[in-house]
Amino acid sequence: MKRYSRIISFVLIFVFVLSAYNVRSADALTYRAGDIIVTNSTSSSGIVGHSGIFINSNTILHTSGWKSEPYPLTISLSKWNDRYEKSKVIRPDSATKGQKAADAAIKYFKGKTINYKITPNPRDINPNTYCSELVWYAYYKAGYSIKKPLMDQTGIYAWYTPGSGDYIYPYDFANKTIMDNSVNAFTVIDDKF
Repeated sequence: MKRYSRIISFVLIFVFVLSAYNVRSADALTYRAGDIIVTNSTSSSGIVGHSGIFINSNTILHTSGWKSEPYPLTISLSKWNDRYEKSKVIRPDSATKGQKAADAAIKYFKGKTINYKITPNPRDINPNTYCSELVWYAYYKAGYSIKKPLMDQTGIYAWYTPGSGDYIYPYDFANKTIMDNSVNAFTVIDDKF
């Protein structure tokens, strides 16, 4: 009887540990509003990249620049994955920050007829926008400017809010030097590059 009791105890402990591990793994891969998705699986063979912002756990708002999709639109995660084989997902340090950015993305881009064109000054989306500007602008309008580093002559980074003459690149969001620090506080949660 003791032998069966030990076996049952071992099995229960094993099942408990396994289920706890699976819950943590599932949580890490559950996307939420404000998560940023970046891919290098574009028609440019990864030279340029592409990005979008989750507006909920399964829907991404982006602007592709395709002739058949001239304006910002939503795309399901499964359709994104069909189009783009390899992506990274970057998460802000706060769900509140992410939700505010997702809300701003919806307010300023969803259903809007903003043409796709890469232009300097990410603070100005009139009359054009591009994929990474859409993401940056959503955070900017939510009150969280994603800053970029500029190295001075001594090799020290100075952080600044991009403006006139600046561009935001999709790979900026996947760059740990830019995103994963006390200035911007984002973390890569899913890395499929």
